[in-house]
Amino acid sequence: MLDFIGVGLGPFNLSLASLLQNKSSLNYVFFEQKAQFDWHAGMQLPNTVLQVPFMADLVSMVDPTSPFSFLNYLRHQQRLYKFYFLEQPHIPRCEYNHYCQWVAEQLDCIEYQSQVLKIEPQTIGFKVVVESNGVQQSYLCRHLVVGSGNVPYLPECLAKIQKIRPQQCLHSAQYMTHADTDLHGDVVVLGSGQSAAEVFIDLFDEQQDTVNHQFDLHWFTRSQGFFPMEYAPLGLEHFSPDYAQHFYDLTVQQKEHQLKQQALLYKGISAKTIREIYQKFYHRSIAGQSLQTHLHSQCDLKDAEALDTQKIRLHFQHRATAQSFHLDCDFLVAATGYFTPDFGFMQLLKPYIEFDHKQRWQITDDYRVVHRLNGHIFVQNQEMHSHGVGTPDLGLGAYRAATIINQLLAEPLYELGNQAQTFQHFNLSQNPKICMADDKAQSNECLCENSPNKNHSIFKKTEQNVMTAHPNRRGANTRTQTASVHSTYEKLI
Repeated sequence: MLDFIGVGLGPFNLSLASLLQNKSSLNYVFFEQKAQFDWHAGMQLPNTVLQVPFMADLVSMVDPTSPFSFLNYLRHQQRLYKFYFLEQPHIPRCEYNHYCQWVAEQLDCIEYQSQVLKIEPQTIGFKVVVESNGVQQSYLCRHLVVGSGNVPYLPECLAKIQKIRPQQCLHSAQYMTHADTDLHGDVVVLGSGQSAAEVFIDLFDEQQDTVNHQFDLHWFTRSQGFFPMEYAPLGLEHFSPDYAQHFYDLTVQQKEHQLKQQALLYKGISAKTIREIYQKFYHRSIAGQSLQTHLHSQCDLKDAEALDTQKIRLHFQHRATAQSFHLDCDFLVAATGYFTPDFGFMQLLKPYIEFDHKQRWQITDDYRVVHRLNGHIFVQNQEMHSHGVGTPDLGLGAYRAATIINQLLAEPLYELGNQAQTFQHFNLSQNPKICMADDKAQSNECLCENSPNKNHSIFKKTEQNVMTAHPNRRGANTRTQTASVHSTYEKLI
């Protein structure tokens, strides 16, 4: 029997595999249905970079001395000085993909072209049925680590169009497959996130090839505008272990409210990309040259239909004016986000899994699905509703993987510590000068007013109250909160 099986090999499960390599006596395997590691192949656009610094590699945030760090990759590629002189912390997206492939090639625990068909509960652990090269085989394991990624989301009206016009209606995840498409007439981009902006830039540049590409470019979003993503340091601290723990301790209602208020922490466009687009507009418009571009915000896509003229008619309503209108286009790219699929391979486990009133998984603070089986089920990148906006962020991937590893080993292979990783306090108990209102209400006077040392024991009482309200903090395996597997991202169109 294997100690655990990893399902899927995205960056997060690859991080776990890297951090475990040659570090333990565990027996395990990762099954990946693709032929090799390939991260967002359909969006490997030229000149695009990660939205996080290079330290958000597979290992560095918990083990910077690892041989699988990005800097060690550069050393082996003889690119250390080139990267040093580049003086840019954000690396090209295609180089990140190549780095991950370089790491994956060194690991001996990955089985490619292997699709997990179903997982059956056992008296101890699980039976995993895998199909590889047309042959099915069963494996027994004590625990599972589910790292299967999210899948592209298309509004229902566009999903219908894609079935009959697959070459004309694409999700941004498939954008690079359109390379040979003869663009003409009217081309539409939907969405206002980073992917939409990068697709828009690529199409804008293609317009310069006046011999082969004569088309107008339309960019629609239902958002209030084409806004920048928050990228100031204090905003970025929400992508930290500190905030993840603070978020986990909130009630379900508080979490949902927080996520609604934090859209621009993980949605929107980088300010650099917005400036690049604006500069392109400015340069093209010199001497009255036509832009051949049209940008519209606050436009809700209501319906779509395939016309006999081989065009696609898009029906919109403006959210501010309530005006309805339509546009006939020849090619459409929808950067409308991703969603968590209903993992079919886990169907037989569902009767044993704890769900909430929204049919969302309940997940512990150390990333275990709550269930009534004899064995752990860990999840990666399926817990935004329980752990907050940092869930899909590469910068937290190594920390989460190390947390899971410590649970698998039942000992701290990686010392993650409880010290603050941020300058701001997400938990009020971190400020010793604060006197909580509840404490003052329980006594006739505020203890801090009479203490010769304001940095005093009032907080011992406060901390006790906090621990009473939340008895199982990080490291206590029984603690659970509600989590969702269905609504990782709001769909922006």
